[in-house]
Amino acid sequence: MKKEEMKAVILAGGFGTRLRPLTFTKPKPMVPLVNKPVIEHVVDYLVSHGLNDIVVTTTFLREMIMDHFKYREDMRLSYPTEPYPLGTAGSVKNAGLDEEEDEPFVVIQGDNITDMDLRGLIDFHHEAGGLVTIALTHVEDPWNYGVAKLEGNGCISRFHEKPDKGKCFSNLASTGIYVVEPKAMEFVPDGVAFDFAKDLFHLLQAKGKGKGKGKGKMFGYEMEADNFWADVGQPEEYMKAMEWMLRKAKRDVFIGENVEINGSGITGPTVIGNSVVVEENCSVGPNAVLFEDVYIGKSSSLEQCFIGERTITGENAYVKEAIIGANCELGKDVEVLKGEIWPFVTIPHSTTVDNTVKRFVRFDANGNGTGIRKEGNGSESLLRTVSDEESFYFNMRRGGKIIHTGFIARSLEMFVDMLKKVDPRAIEYHLREGYNDFADWIRDVFRDEKLASEVVGMQWWEPRSKLISTIQERISELEPRLRVDAL
Repeated sequence: MKKEEMKAVILAGGFGTRLRPLTFTKPKPMVPLVNKPVIEHVVDYLVSHGLNDIVVTTTFLREMIMDHFKYREDMRLSYPTEPYPLGTAGSVKNAGLDEEEDEPFVVIQGDNITDMDLRGLIDFHHEAGGLVTIALTHVEDPWNYGVAKLEGNGCISRFHEKPDKGKCFSNLASTGIYVVEPKAMEFVPDGVAFDFAKDLFHLLQAKGKGKGKGKGKMFGYEMEADNFWADVGQPEEYMKAMEWMLRKAKRDVFIGENVEINGSGITGPTVIGNSVVVEENCSVGPNAVLFEDVYIGKSSSLEQCFIGERTITGENAYVKEAIIGANCELGKDVEVLKGEIWPFVTIPHSTTVDNTVKRFVRFDANGNGTGIRKEGNGSESLLRTVSDEESFYFNMRRGGKIIHTGFIARSLEMFVDMLKKVDPRAIEYHLREGYNDFADWIRDVFRDEKLASEVVGMQWWEPRSKLISTIQERISELEPRLRVDAL
């Protein structure tokens, strides 16, 4: 088989929940790893093994991925449209590989970083004669992966996706890299969410109990012991891959373009993105990752952390074992210790964060995490129930810390009810000087400029009854219109 005859599929349609809050503003495949998107490392890996015809299955923020690769001329990339999430196997079925291909194809997860000999896997697949060959590696925590048990000829006699910790029958884990025969896709139903690991592999294993070469059989290909593999969709593995890449480059620190570091110490392994500014007397690293356009104020200390794009810290910030999303603002003397901060959150001066601080995420028409959702008329939009990500989280400052009050609003009616119950300090926090989170939520999530303009001028010291009555009046105004539209 000629190398150019074989296609590859990159599964890049996940939402990257394990890397949140970083993946609210970037799709997981576009999260930078040593200042290059993860998916670009995957594409380069495939191309280096002669696989130049690549299908990318993606949904969330797919245009960002497409724009990034539009000038690459050394391979062919296609992006099949997925009407709704179809699962890993369902998305490949949707791409038409079961109908168009006579040769097997390679499937790789969009967050896999490896130096495994891909040609060795392909050759083994042809020799084994099965429908699917899974690349396997030995791990210390098999319960986090699909676990396989092999017979002497490499046939998979048992496979279980993420078994309970006490029920792991092997430490051989699926890497998420497969060689698949088009005939295997005949078992995948059309237009239905269907997963390789959870659904298809179990089905093929059952079919494989019959006789005959390749009848539903799955085989496992064990990676060499010195091969590297990491699932960078989780922070610990991301850091592991970062260190591996830095070692390969024989360096401890990687600094991007247009970076300004003013008399500060950088300790590796650390990666600093493009256009980052680090002011005087700072300590950055080890295990620090700063995305593009980050600004670090004087005398700050960052260690074991991710700092999302365009985030700003004031002077004397201390960040350790934390993940901070994009476009955040940390005031002077802020500490973030084992905390997570969602995008667009502002942390006041002299405050500690040691938990998760959530703020609503703004979605556009495609369900993407940047922009404003556009759907329905004004009544439907304003009176709808929103997703968990779009919900309003009532936070407050107490004892020098930012904490979540436990109150969450998923609709304007719930919001009014929460306003009647929430601690006054939450009102103060969300209406502090220069900020009005209530007006932003109404404008960005519900797209109601009229109500947002009425709320935006309200101050925290005003009676909350004024805010409540303003919102209730707008709801009462729109409810009859919604009933008429429904007729």
